[in-house]
Amino acid sequence: MKKNALIALFAFTIAGFSLTSCSDSDDAPVTQDPIENPNPDPNPNPNPVTTRYQHKVLIEDVTGTWCQWCPRVTYAIEKVLEHQTLGNKIVPVAIHYGDAMQISAGQTLDSFFDVNGYPFALIDREAKWESPQNNKLAQVYNKINQQGSPIGIKISSNLNTTGGTVTANFKFSQGYENLKYHIFVIENNVVLASSPQINSTTFYGGSGNAQAPSTHPEFIHNDVLRAVSGTVTGNTLGTVTAGQELTKENQSVNYTLYNNDLSKVEIVVFVTDNTGKKVLNVQKAHANETLDYQILN
Repeated sequence: MKKNALIALFAFTIAGFSLTSCSDSDDAPVTQDPIENPNPDPNPNPNPVTTRYQHKVLIEDVTGTWCQWCPRVTYAIEKVLEHQTLGNKIVPVAIHYGDAMQISAGQTLDSFFDVNGYPFALIDREAKWESPQNNKLAQVYNKINQQGSPIGIKISSNLNTTGGTVTANFKFSQGYENLKYHIFVIENNVVLASSPQINSTTFYGGSGNAQAPSTHPEFIHNDVLRAVSGTVTGNTLGTVTAGQELTKENQSVNYTLYNNDLSKVEIVVFVTDNTGKKVLNVQKAHANETLDYQILN
């Protein structure tokens, strides 16, 4: 009797150990990148195409040389772009308002965004970038969908120093309704000594009295909006189905450049929902260079 009891106790102990081992293995934590944000896709399709495209994030900085606080955003954007693996997934656009670099689209976008104070920067048009001067860069990085986007964007252009055409191609791995597309032309390395930037060096990586702004005629302005193709608040792309490709060919743009140098010109193309206030994906290409779809799988 005693021997049988010992055998039963031994068998029960072995069974309990096996169950515990399986449970520990199944419940092991999954290690994830702390800045990863899956961002579930809107308009889910029950039969999606599996292709995923590189997802990027749009920052729109409404700024002006008269704004002493706006360089805080400029500095934060520079820091965001420095990230070794995520910096190339951020696309900034500087929308000047009330200064020599303003174009007519700048005033329209300022009203469209309902800007009520400066500095003012939007992330994918969904959220204001809060306190960028405090290096709160995760607000931007967290918007990157590491699993990719169901919208792919291809860009090509035929530009000269006063204008030209842009062709944008779009591929979709799921269906959407009432989309819009946007084409911006931006210019880098703009220096306007005649319209110097006013800023407090405290908030631009230096030291000084925050209440004593100074002028900086050598200030370098990047990503300056120079042209918008078509309707400023977005052009109709329409309703699409999974697997579909659309082409918007030879979209006209006209602009005035400060550098007269196409190597400093880039094309930004992005897709929004029907309101124009939710960016679904964005891409950027150099002038007169073709950027193909960036496929993740």
